[in-house]
Amino acid sequence: MIIKSKRIYFEDGVRSGYLVVEGKKIVGFLDESAKVDDYVDYSEYRIIPGIFDTHNHGTHGYNPSTSKEDIRGYLKGLAANGVTNVFPTVAYMDGTGNYKRLVEMMKEEQDGATMLGIHSEDTERLGHRVGEKGIPIGEFPVDMKLVRDTWENSEGTLKLCGIAPEKENADEAVEYLNSKGVKVAFMHSEASYKEAMDAFNKGGFFVSTHTCNVMRGIHHRNMGGLGACLLKDDLYNEIICDFMHVSPEMLQLIFRVKPDMSKWIMISDNVQVAGAPVGNYRNSNNDRYRTVTEEGFCLENTGRLSGSTKPVLYGIGNLVEKLHMPIETVIKMAALNPCVAYGFGEEKGSIKLGKDCDLAVITDDYRCVATYANGRKVFDRDVDTDLFNPKYIEEFKIQD
Repeated sequence: MIIKSKRIYFEDGVRSGYLVVEGKKIVGFLDESAKVDDYVDYSEYRIIPGIFDTHNHGTHGYNPSTSKEDIRGYLKGLAANGVTNVFPTVAYMDGTGNYKRLVEMMKEEQDGATMLGIHSEDTERLGHRVGEKGIPIGEFPVDMKLVRDTWENSEGTLKLCGIAPEKENADEAVEYLNSKGVKVAFMHSEASYKEAMDAFNKGGFFVSTHTCNVMRGIHHRNMGGLGACLLKDDLYNEIICDFMHVSPEMLQLIFRVKPDMSKWIMISDNVQVAGAPVGNYRNSNNDRYRTVTEEGFCLENTGRLSGSTKPVLYGIGNLVEKLHMPIETVIKMAALNPCVAYGFGEEKGSIKLGKDCDLAVITDDYRCVATYANGRKVFDRDVDTDLFNPKYIEEFKIQD
């Protein structure tokens, strides 16, 4: 297969010409003067590395924690947003069979994004879930049996697990997970600056979960957990760039405070309702609902943000077009940085000869035209025209 574009964003710069793909690999490049008869023409579009979303709970009305049918729809929906690789993010640790399903599906070739591992964000039992007035709820110690069982049930696919360091048994959990090769995230924490920095200096924490959100913020007399995340140079930082979770001015500030852009990992934190029409949607447990607003906010009935509806590709557009950051820097935050961080950088994360063919073909207004994962086209906007789960609308939308 040969793919043509005037703007192919290689790891070392943008080029015009032809990508040569054999199987799952990028094996060659021909400049635009080459005579090629048979090729896929994306000349009017940009080709960027496929996005690796390491923090994603759902999209297009699908949830990866429910059924195999939902997982398939989820992976296809991700591909529609230029995502080629993902850590499905499970809100609750194992005990419901969700890990088993994901592990089984990882062994199969999927028509969508590729699952490279599982991300556990169990906010109830491993972190503080901050309530409406900032008061932590779910004050449970870390359940070490649950942690061990989750690792065993993941069959080695658990790659990232979030923990609030101030919780009872947190140190033991971090040590155990690290011993299994699992990266640990600083998650949903009310830790002070000192508590957070002490935890980071022990060496067990690798990344901060959706930096700025659900952590103690910066005050001029107490830097909070956020201050520690920004001043710990070797800590990776997830960041949501929808301009809703973190304002553009705050993004500018934190990027200046921590200017090593290789430590920033763009995430979506998308939830099942991502991509749904404006309206109110019941949660599966029926005790509350979410509202998708005209602006794209996803709000609980309390008014609190509850995940995101905007994909990483939308955030790429925000940083490039509105904050005027170089696209070469931004696409690394969305693709290469997470691949390097989690051990996939030799094979994935950038357009380079010898690497896997993970590509997103995008318009100038950051819409996805086509997605290739491991050399296979897994999304084509001319063919895949209606991917949102109709059952979700039927079951969960609250009619006006």
